[in-house]
Amino acid sequence: MADGMKRSRRGSRRLRAALWCAALTAGVLALAAPAVASATQAQVPLSVTGAVSGPPIPAGFVGLATEYWDVEKEVGSNPAKPDAAFEQTARNLAPYGGLSFRIGGDSTDWSWFPVPGMAQPRWVRWTMTPTWAAVTSRLIDDLHAHLIAGINMEADSVPVARAEVSEIGATIGAGAPVTYELGNEPELYSHFPFYDNAAGVAVLGRPKGFSYADMARQWSRLARALPRVRLAGPGYSGPRALPYVSQFLGSTGRLSLLTVHTYPLKSTRCIAGEHLQEQDLFGSGSLQTLAASLRGWVQVAHAHGVGLRVDEMNAVTCGGQPGFTGTFGPALWALNILPLYAADGVGGVNFQTRPYTAQNLIQTDHTPAGWRVTVQPEYYGLLAFAQLTPPGSRILKLPALPGGLRGWAVRTPAGQTHVVLTNVGTSAVSFALRIAGAHGDATVRALSASAGGLQASSGVSLGGQTISTLTGRLSGRPLSQTIRPVAGVYAVSVPAASAAIVTVSR
Repeated sequence: MADGMKRSRRGSRRLRAALWCAALTAGVLALAAPAVASATQAQVPLSVTGAVSGPPIPAGFVGLATEYWDVEKEVGSNPAKPDAAFEQTARNLAPYGGLSFRIGGDSTDWSWFPVPGMAQPRWVRWTMTPTWAAVTSRLIDDLHAHLIAGINMEADSVPVARAEVSEIGATIGAGAPVTYELGNEPELYSHFPFYDNAAGVAVLGRPKGFSYADMARQWSRLARALPRVRLAGPGYSGPRALPYVSQFLGSTGRLSLLTVHTYPLKSTRCIAGEHLQEQDLFGSGSLQTLAASLRGWVQVAHAHGVGLRVDEMNAVTCGGQPGFTGTFGPALWALNILPLYAADGVGGVNFQTRPYTAQNLIQTDHTPAGWRVTVQPEYYGLLAFAQLTPPGSRILKLPALPGGLRGWAVRTPAGQTHVVLTNVGTSAVSFALRIAGAHGDATVRALSASAGGLQASSGVSLGGQTISTLTGRLSGRPLSQTIRPVAGVYAVSVPAASAAIVTVSR
């Protein structure tokens, strides 16, 4: 986890009146869907020309990441009785297939599979068991997922790394594609303790002065000793490592996928109760600047013939922040950072979920009546993006919007155009929206919270629907509005702390 626990986002007047009255009468509709623009609201003009930005979006762009020791907390220990609700919530994020599921993070370098003739090292905090392998194999198979599996690098041991690759390959890899990620944030090994020795003294994973060049040499030595499998790495802790990426790629002939972690906000000391502001997620540092920091990575990766994946990400480091991670702010942030990454050529993003922590994006519990699942508000932002971007979709260029407003658009291979308008201000904003090539009615639905604004921790819905605790599927009556253009303009009012999703077909 980057710098985290171990290493320490207009129709006619009559039509407007009729729709507005209907929303007020319905009550819940007024909360779950954006209103047609009021005649008294000043309008923000926005034109969608159709010019594309970035490559086609691949399948499985939105993925999940978790820890080795958390898998059985999420799906149980009986592969014959999987947690179907958890599986469905994961599957929702790849509605067109190709889900990426990463298992690793901090646990990558504290886990091992027992090696014959080798005593268990002092650094071991978790042991890979046949039961774990069986339930993980069932999970990945049920999801038809591509697994990214962390392989221990900090131990700097060929037998340890080989044993892990062999066991995962023989169990999970027998029926699913696996990419083995060698290491997790190795540039930080010399900064944080790896284990305590017999005298109780903390031992660093690498000595002070361990350099990026040293890291590349050790990674390459271990990689050459492994079977001919697909390798990812090294899971850098953040974009600041860019000056050394070319050096790393130039010396590692085995790499198939370059990986890096990004978190817009950093909890100073991982202190519970430390106050973070949801508005911090909507400054340029958490959106445009963060995305721009990966452009160089994409260019370098492609120059060496590999892809780039952000395989660990969330709104804040340290395994989440109580009172912040579970609020609505991260949902709107996630909905707006993902198109920026896609437009810059990033191949996909895995969002971190940790059960029974502040970062329990998907929380499962086994009750006498069976498995139950709940999701944090942020999940709905990921879900909305996944639904709007079938494989081959292209992000469209949009002009910048005034402060407190965010907008992006995407055109799908089927010819639909989705425009997402986000308002993180304190009052409703009306948009005068023009969409090139669109002439018919637009459908509008909302990502919103019933009360509480950006700080809301409950009452969040996508188009009026919520995730069922029993099945993990969207449930409830879908809510949307239809808006007819006047002189080519769609008038849409976006309430404070919400997003409107406008969809038109050519």
